[in-house]
Amino acid sequence: MRILAFSHYLDLAGELISAGMSLGEVSLLLTSDQRDRLADVRGAKRALICDSISSDEQAPLLDLLTELAKDYDLLMLSSDKRGRELTGQVAQRLDRAVAIEVSSLSLDGGRLIVERMTLGGKAVAVEELPLPAVVSIQKGRFKPAGGPIQEVVEVKLGRASGYDVIERRAKPRLGIPLDKADVVIAVGRGFKRREDLRLAYELAEALNGVVGCTRPLAADLKWMPEESWIGISGVRVAPKLLLVIGASGQQQFSAGIMDSKIIVAVNNDPQAPIFENSDYGIVRDLYEFLPALVRRLRELRR
Repeated sequence: MRILAFSHYLDLAGELISAGMSLGEVSLLLTSDQRDRLADVRGAKRALICDSISSDEQAPLLDLLTELAKDYDLLMLSSDKRGRELTGQVAQRLDRAVAIEVSSLSLDGGRLIVERMTLGGKAVAVEELPLPAVVSIQKGRFKPAGGPIQEVVEVKLGRASGYDVIERRAKPRLGIPLDKADVVIAVGRGFKRREDLRLAYELAEALNGVVGCTRPLAADLKWMPEESWIGISGVRVAPKLLLVIGASGQQQFSAGIMDSKIIVAVNNDPQAPIFENSDYGIVRDLYEFLPALVRRLRELRR
């Protein structure tokens, strides 16, 4: 079985390779901005290097993946936001079976058996896919393993689609990535104004943490960047301490926080669903609680 793997983030590429190694021979696609880190990736039989595009060029990358995937039985991508988008787009272009958020793969009589989260993370679905197929792999389910890449092959991308890069802009960095932070402050619609989010950032500073948010604040209100979006269709977090401030705790959000070690919820509604998934619950108005907590933390640090 021939497998092609690609991730915008090379720290996830090793997980993709490990997921595919038990099924067959894995090739890893690297773009121009990833080439220098070739030595950081292990387990793949070969690396396909495309120096004509970077991982930020979504349209040319889609063209390249679509063309290359024709020669493979399985295309695997990481289950981050951009990876999920490419998963669906390539599958549609090639008319192939597709599955996202896959946590387990095996072969049975020439068909691919996958397990993946469903019902907002409350259940695991077992699905049978005909090959060839396209899947996205859930983060953290496979540990990188294997030796160095054995072969490097240069690939060229045609420009038949007509896309040309006319400008590049650096994307603002959020500091420590949400999924690597030990302390995360997750904010929700309980905040009445964008300016009030400073309360959460003050708490994050006092705890050496980072701030994330629920879907409405990133996708609807645009108060925070999409990289801050926590949930099953955003970033999954697993910090040592998660404080959920002013978020009701709907399934889409809760599925992204279930691996957190300690969850503390602050909400003025005692019936909020978030309390069902919390280790500690505080029924208070966030506008009263946060300033008092930050003030006390600062006193303790003096």
